[in-house]
Amino acid sequence: MLRSLAGRAPRNWVALMAEQQFTRRTSYGPSSPVIGSRGARTRQQIVDTALRCFTEDGFHGTSMDDIAHAAETSRATLYQYFESKEAIFIELMQSAGTALSRVTRRLGPLGPTAEGFDNLHWWLGEWSWVFDRYSAMFIEWANVNSPKAPLRPLLARFVEGHAERFGRTLIASGYTGDETAVMSTLVLALTNRFNYIRHVYRPGISDARLLLSLAIGLQLTLFPDTPVSVLEAGPASIERAEAETTDITPIPRMGPLATLPEDDEPLEQPSIAPLSPQAANTVRQLLAAGAKVFADNGYDATNVDQIVTEAGLARGTFYRYFDDKLDLMIALARECAAEMSGPIRDLARFGAHPDPAGLRQWLREFSVLHRRYSGVLRAWTEGFPIEPAVLAPCRETVTAMSIAIIGLFGPMRSYPFDRRAGGMLLAGLLEHFPNEGKGSEHEPTPEQLVEAQALFIERVLLAR
Repeated sequence: MLRSLAGRAPRNWVALMAEQQFTRRTSYGPSSPVIGSRGARTRQQIVDTALRCFTEDGFHGTSMDDIAHAAETSRATLYQYFESKEAIFIELMQSAGTALSRVTRRLGPLGPTAEGFDNLHWWLGEWSWVFDRYSAMFIEWANVNSPKAPLRPLLARFVEGHAERFGRTLIASGYTGDETAVMSTLVLALTNRFNYIRHVYRPGISDARLLLSLAIGLQLTLFPDTPVSVLEAGPASIERAEAETTDITPIPRMGPLATLPEDDEPLEQPSIAPLSPQAANTVRQLLAAGAKVFADNGYDATNVDQIVTEAGLARGTFYRYFDDKLDLMIALARECAAEMSGPIRDLARFGAHPDPAGLRQWLREFSVLHRRYSGVLRAWTEGFPIEPAVLAPCRETVTAMSIAIIGLFGPMRSYPFDRRAGGMLLAGLLEHFPNEGKGSEHEPTPEQLVEAQALFIERVLLAR
């Protein structure tokens, strides 16, 4: 049974952390010998209350005063334990990571058997429960996972720990397949993104059915020789789990796609054709520089000075063509949609005509687009308070992804793998997986990424 807490995604808190200078005395840490058992209870009460406040009102919608009031304590007491709400947030993120590590340590043997599939299904259910418990943390965790984000080392350490723990379970289970660390990172990426989409966007399927589809997808990825009879039977408790599941309430205010503009008119594609060759080249320089800086830093942490420095141009030159960084992001979003929609639609052809070499070449070419526009993709999938003009081009890629999954998936299966869930997994595979292991000890090479993506598509989406 999946339990859940609805929440709103906090925004831009990392930038605030970097700007703040804390001058208060050192706060009492979780294992400080100074505070005693009573102080430890007070500290835990503050942490629990902050989690509830962040979940209900978002990080930026919550102040230290709000936390103190909800915890029924004073500001002075609050600051004895935490120097800022950012410090509370980091502790909660660490707690979430620790909870997931405990779940993985309890994972039983895996394999192409009913027992192995049941163990995987149980593990994913526990993972989903932890995600829902710490939803505000995980949503922001996704948002800060850019190459130069201050918390990237913390996230990289978690990926490393997961890859090692999950990899040991695979090896102990007799797994002799593809790169263990890479496949462990793939499992982490798809599970995280799947739960993110499940929690934020609510795709209209019960949590129990979503969970079963995820389990089947990962089972086939890791153990493609799993008998169909095992997948058809599913976990014995699926009917009861579905009956007991309390689905998460839809959150219309959360996430960029929740406010995607209506498809009432064609998008106006930007053009630099009327510009002189020199001016057109300058605009292309600015777009390329903006794409790189947004990808490295995220939208909130990016400023115009960083963009012009990357481009090797003056601030005045930037403002000759763009009003601000938002104007540049709008142009990049339109360019991204125009560049990506065709290739994504083309992915559908492999459903009718499987071509292993062609699929891998497609993935290599798409990876180039992904690297260029990863800042735009992050804005579309994880979002920040932004103008509809940035979101509107995303409509084209969503439509293209729908065409791709229909073509790849083909006829419905005899086992309960939902096509919409398959679309969620495909989106996570293409958009999130390349980012998951970056900066970690087990960061996949570009060719390892392509091979893992190809194996997932072949074993899960093309399975007939």
